[in-house]
Amino acid sequence: MIMAVQGSRNFEDYAVFLRAMYSALSSMKEEDKEIYIYTAGPVKVNNMALEFSNVSENSLKARGIKIQTRKIPISWLEENLGQCDYYAYFSKPGEPISKLVDQADSLGIEAGLYTYS
Repeated sequence: MIMAVQGSRNFEDYAVFLRAMYSALSSMKEEDKEIYIYTAGPVKVNNMALEFSNVSENSLKARGIKIQTRKIPISWLEENLGQCDYYAYFSKPGEPISKLVDQADSLGIEAGLYTYS
């Protein structure tokens, strides 16, 4: 499974981030044995993705699943979004939404939009 995450500069609710990641994992196919999280920032969202990966690693490893997180530039994500199975965008209410949400929808990729204050 390949997940892409991105967020606004003001998003900082780790509990919401965790719920979103576990929601994404629930849609994971049974035959998937690797999870790649590509995070396109900003720094707070990158750190949340890395923390999630570190915290989840042991429990996933016990089920035979490997997890990796990689920081990527937004330009890479724009060009390669079609390779992803899930895209999550995090922001506070009233903030602009990434154009990648619409791109994911047009590509038929499951997209989660999480806007919480």
